[in-house]
Amino acid sequence: MIQSPVFLVGAERSGTTMLHLMLDSHPEITGCEGFEFLVEEVGDDGSRPPMADYLEYLSRNALFSTSDLAIDPSLDYDGLVNSFLEQRVASSGKSIVVPMVHFNFSRVLHIWPKARFIHLVRDPRDVTSSVIQMGWAGTVWHGLDKWIESEQEWTAFASKVDLSRRYELRYSDLIADHERELGKLCDFLGVRYSDEMMSYAQETDYTRPDPTRVEAWRKKLSQDKLALVEGRVGAMMVDRGFELSGGPVHQPDKAELFRLHWQDRLVRWKMRLERFGPRLFVESLLVKVIPVDAYHKSVKLRMNKVERARRKKSWR
Repeated sequence: MIQSPVFLVGAERSGTTMLHLMLDSHPEITGCEGFEFLVEEVGDDGSRPPMADYLEYLSRNALFSTSDLAIDPSLDYDGLVNSFLEQRVASSGKSIVVPMVHFNFSRVLHIWPKARFIHLVRDPRDVTSSVIQMGWAGTVWHGLDKWIESEQEWTAFASKVDLSRRYELRYSDLIADHERELGKLCDFLGVRYSDEMMSYAQETDYTRPDPTRVEAWRKKLSQDKLALVEGRVGAMMVDRGFELSGGPVHQPDKAELFRLHWQDRLVRWKMRLERFGPRLFVESLLVKVIPVDAYHKSVKLRMNKVERARRKKSWR
């Protein structure tokens, strides 16, 4: 049993993938991207799913399908998810495993009570701009959803983890001086900093840290959009040490929230239509009203195939 894995947590589009690649390029660290499937089916009270249900869940999970992990059906839940980490350690030949989990990371302690955590936080004004660029949201208001969820979970969760077992890192600091920040992070992990941590830029389509991506919101967000963002998460930003712009803030009324809701939905539908094509897009909507499990699984597996092809484009 791996007693104290180190989990990389934070909202999507907060720089977690870049940090994962840096860590994975270290000669002693293996990073595991998109390992939410370790804990997504665990209850908030620590209850484990029936093994048959969990194995069915894994058969449909897009991230697990790209993981190249083997399933040992003789293991119970804790043994199986721990075996996934052991497989990564064995295949990499490294000693430290760092799975990335974007949500439900508070459930980790039910399985690994001695786990350690790296929490990466990015300015939500840049996060929402990045989320919209990815086509995951249609408004800056909705582009904040995952950041809010992740930060609220971390705030409630961090007090349960001893300070010696958690490390908090700001994206802006990592970009401004990656060698200094990675050096401190390596100290936390008990290894020496290695220049090889920057080699990921030669092996993937991810570039080296780019200072222009810090406070990009100053150019990307109009005054109206900035007022919406700071109107929604201004207090959370101040609590986390982010300086507000000093401009006006705006709280939408019910009519504007209704308009924002449909704008967000239409943009996300457009993204899914472009990604999956007309037929699969329509089928992804039909499964919500056609309660046929076999059909639902067929659609899900075909969507996973598209996602796998898309993910591979990030690697050379």
